[in-house]
Amino acid sequence: MKPLLQSSTLLSLLLVASVNADDTRANQQELDAACEAARQEKLAPLREKYIEECIEEQGKDRDYCTRFYRDYGERSGDRPAFFYDLPECEEAWALKRNKQ
Repeated sequence: MKPLLQSSTLLSLLLVASVNADDTRANQQELDAACEAARQEKLAPLREKYIEECIEEQGKDRDYCTRFYRDYGERSGDRPAFFYDLPECEEAWALKRNKQ
């Protein structure tokens, strides 16, 4: 009967670990979403500024300028993405770093 008790204890521990992992995953997703929302909030006015400059100074149409600057502030080639130093992003990164 002892092996059954050990199996049951092991199963309980695995279930608790699985629930904790699910909670951590959900928390990480929430923090990542908050980070991206904060980044996009900071990037939106910058993108709009460059779109307006593109229209006014270069004489391009709005669709072209919007497409051209749609990924402004995101990672591209050797250029890093902007605003990952925001508190929301640092919190998301801290959780990710602690999981590894």
